[in-house]
Amino acid sequence: MDTSSRGRWFAFPRILWLSLVAALVLTLPTAWIGFVSDDYVHLLILEGFPAPGTPWDLFRFAGGNPTELQRLMDEGPYPWWTLPELKLSFWRPLSSALAVMDHRLFGRNAVGWHLHSLAWYLGMVALYGALLRRFLPGAIGALALFLFAIDGAHFMVAGWIANRNALVAAVPALFGLWMHLEWREHHRPWALPLSLAGLAVGLLGGETALGLFAYVLAYELLGGRSGVKERLRSIAPAALLGLVYLVAYKLRGYGAYGSGSYMDPVGEPGRFLVGALARIPVLLGGLLLEVPADIWVAGEPVRPPLVVIGLFGLGLLVLLVRAAWPFLSEDERRHCRWLFLGAALSLLPVAATFPSNRLLLVPGLGGSVAVALVLVHAWRSRARGWRPRGVAAGAAVLALMHLVLAPLLWPLMTLAFWQGRVQLEPVAQTLERELDYQRLPQQRLVVLPMPVAMTSMYIPMVMATRGMPKPLAWWQLSLSPEPHVLTRTGPDSIELTLTRNQFLTSEFEGVFRGVSSHPLRQGAQVKLKGLTVTVLETNDKGPTRLGFTFDRPLEDPSFVFLRWKDDALRPFTPPPVGERVAL
Repeated sequence: MDTSSRGRWFAFPRILWLSLVAALVLTLPTAWIGFVSDDYVHLLILEGFPAPGTPWDLFRFAGGNPTELQRLMDEGPYPWWTLPELKLSFWRPLSSALAVMDHRLFGRNAVGWHLHSLAWYLGMVALYGALLRRFLPGAIGALALFLFAIDGAHFMVAGWIANRNALVAAVPALFGLWMHLEWREHHRPWALPLSLAGLAVGLLGGETALGLFAYVLAYELLGGRSGVKERLRSIAPAALLGLVYLVAYKLRGYGAYGSGSYMDPVGEPGRFLVGALARIPVLLGGLLLEVPADIWVAGEPVRPPLVVIGLFGLGLLVLLVRAAWPFLSEDERRHCRWLFLGAALSLLPVAATFPSNRLLLVPGLGGSVAVALVLVHAWRSRARGWRPRGVAAGAAVLALMHLVLAPLLWPLMTLAFWQGRVQLEPVAQTLERELDYQRLPQQRLVVLPMPVAMTSMYIPMVMATRGMPKPLAWWQLSLSPEPHVLTRTGPDSIELTLTRNQFLTSEFEGVFRGVSSHPLRQGAQVKLKGLTVTVLETNDKGPTRLGFTFDRPLEDPSFVFLRWKDDALRPFTPPPVGERVAL
């Protein structure tokens, strides 16, 4: 890899340009995905629709105000089981400001928004390349940059507009890390204020910047050459900045509370640590073996295998790195040590939410170096004619995952997101044809379970972007992915039961309420304006049978029941009293 023509390509500065071209080729098709899921929420907020967030505070989804959340439950689209004190608020003022700019420049032309995101991703690759060229300039750093650039785990931060905040946070914070290294490695005092400025701007982009603070800490623990006192003094400025940010974050009312999917590491450390024990191994599987961490949302049956895969990947990597370690220079070892520790520490803050590849951007910095180290060592061993079977087999697995599967994830995920968007449009078009525009503002739309449950949360937003009148209410009775049975129990009432498992235990249901920390026990009632929900039966994990009593007979024209049929939501006539329908 060092002497062949291939080696000349996998060396600085050529590798930087090769990585940027590869990143451009892989990300450019995402420009035609359009708006997806939370993008519609942000778009409507920017156009003046009432919501918990504002144009300059787009990522406030629930502020912990029971009165405000009651309105969102009464009118929708928040489901009836939403915890009244739910808090899902994230301080990302720079990311919000950039969305305001995009809306003013591009309006509803999503291509412009996506190209903006693409520029941030290319900036991330370029900055990482500059850092590696400066401090890990050999074949390991060169290959690490290329692996990072083509990693399909980065699809959502580059291709999903609402997730661009991760890049907006990471890019300036990565610059801050680079300047910290310039200050400490080359004794340049002017780099310290630039480092703090980069880290501070990153924090304004979003919480993802905290992962770069982890790398700063890791460098001072394992990478610095000075004594302990000097290292403590050197970490103090960044530590103080991080502490001020966290205090301001909490005082301004941001953070998470009451959700089963999002946890507050500061406010509920015990629950966070227990959750992290399963979530971090799953993230490691995505980081080291390119097994999409998003599979987690499929439910309990797939989670133990994902944990095992992640632990296997970690064990495999440790063994392969140990085999390569004696062949590294002392400077390579020093920088690898802190990069590996930084990757591990940066997994902690992202474990506050459910595992997803979108969380692997910052851990991928050190992760790509670890994989590159193994592949470079295997290549050099091959060139020397020494081919230990274990090293060769393990390196082959990593090469397959990171050089073949990783770039393939880009077109696969692009297609999946594009299909998700185009599936929403026909649903809205069907409702546009089958609902009465004039009566819609006086009607409550009662949505029965759908095959892709979370999709129903965004249908009202798509309807609004198409200019449809806002219905009086949008009531989603269940987001459970399990098969349902509907029973008509009275003129104004129905029941829903599941053929297996429980309500409120899937990942998307848990976004709105943590059923383990805030359970709905048998006999509990939730009252909306015109609807009372009663938990009729439960087991030790959650509700199993639910009752819904409406303020009028179900045949009243103020109700429109919607059921999934022929790939669309269509009006549905409830069965006669006493009859059942399988959904």
